[in-house]
Amino acid sequence: MSLRREMRPLAVLATMFVLLSGGPYGLEEVIPRAGPGLALLVLSLMGFVWAVPYALVVAELVSVLPAEGGIYQWFRASLGPFWAFQFSILDWITWVLEAALYPPLVAAYLVGLFAHPPGRWLNWSISLVMIWGCTWLNIRGVKAVGWLSMAISVVVLVPLVGIIILGSHRVGLATLNPWIPEGQSLSTALNYALIWSLWSYSGYGALASASEEMVRPERTYPRALAIFLPLSLATYVLPLLVALGVSPAWRQWETGQFNQVALLLGGSWLLACNVAAVQISSLGQFNSELLVISRVPYAMARDRLLPPYLARLHPRYGTPARILVLAAILYSLLTLFFDFVQLLVASTWLALPTYLVTFACPIILRWRNPDARGPFRIPGGWPVLLAITLVPSAIALYVLLTVETKHVLLSLCFATVIPVMYALSRWQTRGRAPVPPPEISS
Repeated sequence: MSLRREMRPLAVLATMFVLLSGGPYGLEEVIPRAGPGLALLVLSLMGFVWAVPYALVVAELVSVLPAEGGIYQWFRASLGPFWAFQFSILDWITWVLEAALYPPLVAAYLVGLFAHPPGRWLNWSISLVMIWGCTWLNIRGVKAVGWLSMAISVVVLVPLVGIIILGSHRVGLATLNPWIPEGQSLSTALNYALIWSLWSYSGYGALASASEEMVRPERTYPRALAIFLPLSLATYVLPLLVALGVSPAWRQWETGQFNQVALLLGGSWLLACNVAAVQISSLGQFNSELLVISRVPYAMARDRLLPPYLARLHPRYGTPARILVLAAILYSLLTLFFDFVQLLVASTWLALPTYLVTFACPIILRWRNPDARGPFRIPGGWPVLLAITLVPSAIALYVLLTVETKHVLLSLCFATVIPVMYALSRWQTRGRAPVPPPEISS
């Protein structure tokens, strides 16, 4: 049985929006840590100096090498099987940690509606329902994921548009003061602003891991990125500007702040819409990330870099069901032991080395395959390509070297999984040569 090419352009765009954005929910936490002025400034600038170059690099890579596994295939073509394994598993770990953010986020918004919040076991029970429900849906295939993503996109955008329209008269420069919180150093505030911005503009190549399940991915994916990028910037910055005008006590902000903003602006009807949007957005992000998390190990197992039994597809739906079930078990444990900020900082910090390698991939592939060319290629030759990759690489290096030690230590603990997985995979696949990499378009 083979994968089914069922994801069409609109489904790709909707899944991309749900997977990589889903609105400003979760960004409330950065305001009291970085300050309103610095947080909004960094979030806006990063849309241009990080997100645009990142999207251009991914568009070229998926255009020239639209193969299942996405980033793993780009790493393999650029670095060979050994380093592709290391960085692909590192990228996979970051997605596992990233996806583990959303079940507790849904639980936090729901229990926040109670006058007396219940204990952590109810939070975890809500998380488990979401984890295993989304796992069941992903087992049924990308077509179901695509349809759900289109419905979620509409549900998320409706209350956001309402908040922006009803609160537009509250927006003003005065709400951005002070630029950083009192008593917070500039470097610490800047690090928090950068980490939340990197999280917000991360994973642009993630959905390419399902390239062989899309219709004409080499053309569809770059076009979807071109529409998605300005949409994501608007859905981050504009609601936050409104929220600061409506709820200026930003030092007390926490997850769920947009519920208060919606209540103050539109009353109970907008609150109800926003609560529904938050739950559905987080559910959609987790659901879409399960798609990403299952396809990279599947592609690696198919190429004999992971145990081959992981490459067996569901007999009815043609999906990597075994990987999805294993991932659900892992999430059930992660959501019990770690909180939102720990997982967010760890996943973002661990993703930085994979960003650096991703920015290097088009340079390596052009050098080795000068005739390789897909439907999209970054124009301007070598000078433009080097300039586009240099700026985001410098940002990634800065954050990599300046994150607080406690977060680095937690991240490194998660990274110890990589050599263990490599040793186990070598033992499981002993005597079997890796499958040759796919051909590069020319």
